[in-house]
Amino acid sequence: MDVRDSRPRRARSTSVHSSVRILARACLVLLLAMAGAARTQDALSEAEEAVQRAGTPSERAAAHVALGRAYFSTREEDKAIAEFRAALTLDPHSGEAYLALGQVRFFQRNLPAAQQELRRAIEVAPDFAPAYAALGEVLAEQGRRAEARSVLEKAVILDSGEWESKYHLAALLIDAGEAARATDLLEQVARLHPEFLPAREQLGFARLRRGDLEGATREADEMIAKSPQAAEGHRIMALALWKQRDDEASLAECALALSGDPDSTQMQALQALELWQLDRKKEARRALVQASKGQANPAKLATAEVFCRLILCDARDIAVVDDFLRKNRWALAPNSGTGGREQR
Repeated sequence: MDVRDSRPRRARSTSVHSSVRILARACLVLLLAMAGAARTQDALSEAEEAVQRAGTPSERAAAHVALGRAYFSTREEDKAIAEFRAALTLDPHSGEAYLALGQVRFFQRNLPAAQQELRRAIEVAPDFAPAYAALGEVLAEQGRRAEARSVLEKAVILDSGEWESKYHLAALLIDAGEAARATDLLEQVARLHPEFLPAREQLGFARLRRGDLEGATREADEMIAKSPQAAEGHRIMALALWKQRDDEASLAECALALSGDPDSTQMQALQALELWQLDRKKEARRALVQASKGQANPAKLATAEVFCRLILCDARDIAVVDDFLRKNRWALAPNSGTGGREQR
């Protein structure tokens, strides 16, 4: 028995039109990527020239940081690190250089090194809000949520216009069930940086958490209108449609989200759940295996991470998800395949 929200379904295209939209967006993504590559090369050339023109040690240090960031934008991490080190040789108290090093280490998933560099940034520049914001993100990634929250609160106090700290703090607040304050922070981020879609996505999550389906759907529609090729709007729409019991339309939005972000385990898992609800059980099991593949703790991923946004503290939804997981627990085992015995 489906125990989710019984509101009227939202009519959406689910077949040929969805395929056409995916193809059109794929072409748009390619064109945008080509334009972005040209802009990146221009920025790199300008940064290299700025290093040659810089005069004082502090100016040269700042120029090396800018050049390092330009290299990092092209994924030339070793060159970027060399430039940040050169900046620190010229100015050992450059919080910007330590921040940049920490961000590279975070990108490389070297969390201990990232934390070390960011703490150095704070040590040499105690009022440097971006360093606190980045450190809070690293601590949250390490699961040290209380410490991360404290650091991010400090960043917000230091600079009320520092939007990244507000964004990461809001994500922690959503998970802590403090959706009202999270919504307020995310609305501030949207005003400060309207093009930053992840904040709009978190705002959609916060509205869903508060039971505001209309607001979440409106948020998703605006994101899709602004950036039809991006995954963020389609993820929120998929979740909102699932809450409205429109499994076919939600499944179509999952496909659109995955076309923009193929590695989204959240959408892979929601896709599996939707297929299950539509009685396409073999496809659902294959999708669940795909969502769990390569995860260190797939069962924890499925129950705590993939479905945390989906469940949204709603007991009615938990019943549906728990039934799905109970009947497919075998698929959550590490290295599981589709050839094993299927549980009924």
